[in-house]
Amino acid sequence: MPSRDLVRTTRREFLSGVSALALTSSPLLGNPPDSVSPLVAGPQVDAFKEAQARCAAKFDYQARSRFVKIAKPQLTLHVLEAGHGKPVVLLSGGSTVIQFAAPLAGPLSREFHTYAMDRPGCGLSDRLDYRGTTSREQAVTCIGSLLDSLKLHRVALVGNSMGGFWALAFALARPERVSKLVFLGEVAGSSPPPPQPPVAALPSTSPAAPLSLEGLRARYAARLVAHVERVPPEILQAVYAAEILPGYAQSTATMMEQITHEGIPMTYALRPELKNLKPEKLFIWGDQDKLGSAMRGNEMASMIPHARCEVIKEAGHLPWLDQPELCIQLTRDFLRQP
Repeated sequence: MPSRDLVRTTRREFLSGVSALALTSSPLLGNPPDSVSPLVAGPQVDAFKEAQARCAAKFDYQARSRFVKIAKPQLTLHVLEAGHGKPVVLLSGGSTVIQFAAPLAGPLSREFHTYAMDRPGCGLSDRLDYRGTTSREQAVTCIGSLLDSLKLHRVALVGNSMGGFWALAFALARPERVSKLVFLGEVAGSSPPPPQPPVAALPSTSPAAPLSLEGLRARYAARLVAHVERVPPEILQAVYAAEILPGYAQSTATMMEQITHEGIPMTYALRPELKNLKPEKLFIWGDQDKLGSAMRGNEMASMIPHARCEVIKEAGHLPWLDQPELCIQLTRDFLRQP
């Protein structure tokens, strides 16, 4: 039986299989004038909204949908808002924030004022062509504009995967606006770049097979969680509905093209700056995270003042689905600290 290290995959390989579109090889010439487009209403959007509502009900997540216009980039973001108290912004890595928000923000919103954002291109937010603007700049401007629109001066950020990278990039750029940082699962691009394979060994760029609910469940089992039987069907149904929304595949493909163009993995490129990261921070990392070993979390925590890494046993890249009670407790206790 192969070791766990042998079945790891790079984020680039994983996401190239998620998108239904091939990554293009055209040069990056800056954002095209029509880089932002609204989500087109229709049966798929209605089905997603129904799936999102079922998922929220499953976890007693009593959030209201808000559509927030931001200045940079000029687009509309979908935000789920719930609770009262200190502000906490949740940033998802996947196709919809509901899979991240509902299991976590449901309990957290009993004590905190939670805002869960669908990143551009995901969920009910506007679609975005990510090409021509660096991943780092996109994160900083988008989060900053969202906080301005919501009139939030200083918040705690909780991020998973790409959402974790966004939180990290923003905290480095605007430390005065971030009170605490929580990273659940590998922060996108935490590992060093692999050796460049020969051209003949590069992964195929042919379009992925059409997505199905069973195919999605298999993907979770293979790459994202340690125990797929613990993932509620409402989560899978909401993610499936999100990934067949109009424009999702195109936004994901352009995001991956931009990341490929940048070369050095996102979070790994920020390592020299981690010593300057001011807010208190907590890494919650599954011991079976196949997108990045928990060793990376321990390494980064050792580089950062006032940071610690909690390695969760029997958990994968989405640790709150494998070990929900423990992830909620660790997150809530950390956010409670003055």
